[in-house]
Amino acid sequence: MPATFRSSSMAERDFCAACGTPLSYRKVDGTAIELLTGAFDRPDYVVPTYQIGVESKLAWISHLHNLPGKTTSEAAGSAKAGSIVSYQHPDHNT
Repeated sequence: MPATFRSSSMAERDFCAACGTPLSYRKVDGTAIELLTGAFDRPDYVVPTYQIGVESKLAWISHLHNLPGKTTSEAAGSAKAGSIVSYQHPDHNT
């Protein structure tokens, strides 16, 4: 069950009460709930349909895909990455 924080006079933010992961943003008198897609176990299933706050977009975001990348195993080492134990609650059990 999400918990709610009234972050301003016009908005509330929902987060996981157990781990603190941000989940959504919504206007108090609004009809839409904006989800933070990266919070899901399978964010590839939650395809965005629009962006909010584009006036604050960081200039480097549009070039992110051009940067060299590493997998988690490459960055942490395969032995260390393989020993990680997640304490996050999976989406499918909520």
